[in-house]
Amino acid sequence: MERIIIIGGGLAAVTAAKTLRTEGFEGAVTILSEERHLPYDRPPLSKAVLQGAADAQSTCLLNAEAAQNLGIDLLLNQRVEAIDRDAHVVRLSSGASLPYDRLLIATGSRARTLDGPFEGKGNVFYLRTIADAERLRAQMVPGKRLLSIGAGWIGLEVAATARKSGMEAVVVELADRLCARSLPPDVGVALAAVHRSNGTVIHLNTSIVTVGGEDQVESVTLSNGEMLAVDVVVIGIGAIANDAIAREAGLETGNGVIVDEFLRTSDPLIYAAGDVAAMRVGDGQPTRMESWANAQDQAAAAARNMLGKKEPYAINTWFWSDQYDLNIQMIGDNQPEGGTILVRKGEGRSFTRFAVIGDVLVGAICFGAPRDMAIVRRLISKGYAVTDDSLITAPDLRKLL
Repeated sequence: MERIIIIGGGLAAVTAAKTLRTEGFEGAVTILSEERHLPYDRPPLSKAVLQGAADAQSTCLLNAEAAQNLGIDLLLNQRVEAIDRDAHVVRLSSGASLPYDRLLIATGSRARTLDGPFEGKGNVFYLRTIADAERLRAQMVPGKRLLSIGAGWIGLEVAATARKSGMEAVVVELADRLCARSLPPDVGVALAAVHRSNGTVIHLNTSIVTVGGEDQVESVTLSNGEMLAVDVVVIGIGAIANDAIAREAGLETGNGVIVDEFLRTSDPLIYAAGDVAAMRVGDGQPTRMESWANAQDQAAAAARNMLGKKEPYAINTWFWSDQYDLNIQMIGDNQPEGGTILVRKGEGRSFTRFAVIGDVLVGAICFGAPRDMAIVRRLISKGYAVTDDSLITAPDLRKLL
């Protein structure tokens, strides 16, 4: 019997396993997850789970009964130490070896860490796993001050949750705006205004000069001269692809596991999907996308291609974040070189920002306007031609479909 092994226990792993079954694969499907928890969804960790509005069980993507019904061997606490490509086996930390006919690497990414004075401190946290969320949640006490280092999505979502939990929240960021790698300046300014209106203190263009405290961080001095007493520190400065297992196996890597448009690695029997996969089309630069939607769609495409479908994958750029009562969604290229920006005003602080190149709609950010995104996605997919200002002035965007 053929066996497909999936290394990883997150959304990409579960999606691939389910897709193999829905596509009619009757061989063995094995998921190897190094975590003790059943596969779970990560987006709620920085919001509902952290705030206590949802428990960890509500994030489960595949329980034992569902796995059994689908004929999926779900093995937890199983760390893969090596891929033996010549023997077509994976070697586990337990000493066991499992043979494979095809292999999917869906190991995701891990939080980038800060060494030096933050290393080993009892009140310094990263947020990537359920265990991380549970430890941090125990410290989310009203009246305490939380310092978020890094104004990316995780840092801002945690800061918003802290404020909703009755904590003080301070965000320190080296760049000149929030989410500098993904948001254009004007949207970064709008997002900063939302945080400040909810009581979060934001320091941009600012670094941490000194750190006080022995076993815990008790205070920090900022480059602007301000000293802050702190109770909890959360570091959110990006993520690193978990590609070591692939690199050690001799697969091509570079900020992730390099795959082609069919999600194949440099070994035709091994595929990769999700946060760990860096997809290269032709001679272009590899693109690694860290998002829920891309992990799901890429994993499903990889599963189909492992079964011989040969369907090229187009990266899903749709992304969302919830902060306070604000929903932000974005898709496509929102900072196009030489492009035109059109802004459709909504109620209050909400707006939808369209990016256009020539007459082609190439991207959009729905800021507090979640209903617009479903329409935007359809407009982009149908190749809507922008010939006037209807995107701004039309009473109902649906009329443009």
